[in-house]
Amino acid sequence: MKVKVNEVEIDLDEGSTVEDAIKLSNAPYIDGSAISLIKGRSELESNVEKYKIITTKGSIIIELVDEFDIITTFWKEHYKDFASTLIRWTTTNEAAMGSVVSNLEPSHEEYLYNRWDVIISLSGFSNEATHIIFSKTKHRATYGVPNQNKGIFATVVGGKRTIMKLRNTDSILGVEPVIERKSVVNSAAVTDLSTEIKEDNELFTYLEVEANPEAPVSFEHFLKIIDDGTFTVDFESETFIGNFDLKGLEKDSEVIDKRKRGVVTVRNQGAGVGSVYIYREDRVSIPAHNIVGYVTKGIQLLDTVNENDKITVKTIPEKISTVSLTQKEADEYLTSLNIEHTRDGLTDDDAVVVAQDPFYTVEVDKTKKISTLGVPKEDFVEIELYEDESPSSVWYFRKICGLLDGDVGHLRVSMAIKEMDLLMFQAVKKEAKGLIPEKTPSKMVEAWDICVSNTACKHVGNIGIRFVDNSEFGPTGESFASTNIIGKVIAGKDNCKAFKEGDTVYVKERK
Repeated sequence: MKVKVNEVEIDLDEGSTVEDAIKLSNAPYIDGSAISLIKGRSELESNVEKYKIITTKGSIIIELVDEFDIITTFWKEHYKDFASTLIRWTTTNEAAMGSVVSNLEPSHEEYLYNRWDVIISLSGFSNEATHIIFSKTKHRATYGVPNQNKGIFATVVGGKRTIMKLRNTDSILGVEPVIERKSVVNSAAVTDLSTEIKEDNELFTYLEVEANPEAPVSFEHFLKIIDDGTFTVDFESETFIGNFDLKGLEKDSEVIDKRKRGVVTVRNQGAGVGSVYIYREDRVSIPAHNIVGYVTKGIQLLDTVNENDKITVKTIPEKISTVSLTQKEADEYLTSLNIEHTRDGLTDDDAVVVAQDPFYTVEVDKTKKISTLGVPKEDFVEIELYEDESPSSVWYFRKICGLLDGDVGHLRVSMAIKEMDLLMFQAVKKEAKGLIPEKTPSKMVEAWDICVSNTACKHVGNIGIRFVDNSEFGPTGESFASTNIIGKVIAGKDNCKAFKEGDTVYVKERK
């Protein structure tokens, strides 16, 4: 049997499942992500209510009116027949496209039509000259229409200026259904890997998002959201789905434009700053939203996901990052992408890359050149963070060191007291507000715990690490009640012991 996986047709044995289809087609899919299964193209199009008519003067969008079996059925079954017809005539009252042959029966009645009615007309009372009439004014006419709803089957909802510009020298370049969310929802279902696939089913496993080339910063923000290859749906509505992983991370204004169906945006101001949205329906532009990119494949999947689902996402271009690789690994990686590589800083093979120029994927993809800044591996510390147990404090730590939107963070040592076996890093007061007590120690702060002082003390936001266990105070010198444990050093412990006041410590998070 024939089915489509992400719009590519494949042959499957009867009784095959979604999992079989994914494996056979090698479709992009990360375990646990949502899947959308559409019963078939014909059923999908049966639920369509809008159509785009593409002319040599521009596009016209029509929306079907209330269901009238004869004339709407005729349109749905024969709209493709009008795809290569002409604008046959225009007057002050109407513009006509056609003609095609139909099996409709004409009437001889005169009717009153409103502006922007779309009418099926049997010119000369002959079904061999079936036209589509766009009403430009309120007027009365005898169009030989079928004896149903005065022949009106739709109304013009877009491209009215195009209609006014049409002349009998123009032609129709195409007619296509406008697939909206409600059309997909009525024909599709979120499913699982064990669901059996039937003939003509269409399966969607991932979203493809193409970057807005004018918004490199916003696109990089989106890439961080989908760091593991998935987009988690924290909120969903009729209009959009949203992710709040980086809510609170400020972003400057970049490209502001209409939020059309399939557009990805990041909020650049207001209470939800840093949140990312993917739009299911068109909305006007507002200054608070940067246009990140555009969904180019899998929009049907976007329509059917629910809150707490996650979606497999591929991007164009894919993320280009050398940060946390060694200089040698960066060489090999960039060679595979045909990108010219220059080493800066420490250039030894085993030096660790902590920065790249250009930083943003869109810019690297454009220039095909990159320079990487290497530092000694002795400057590096690998950590694990307890996001679930200390969410506010982990957010604070990631933000001030750069791990929220980067692969490597860095902190400057404010105190290194060898006789007390501890390191301290100074608070960023602006960001430290609201660090409530979280995961406070009960009997002991263990060696290599990373701790942040909370609002129960005066010096909120200080960060510290002890190299030995302590049953009295946290590494920032505060009581246990004022100390939040946010994570642990898991590699580079000897490096920590060698750091001095003023040194920069580079941190990499182990996921």
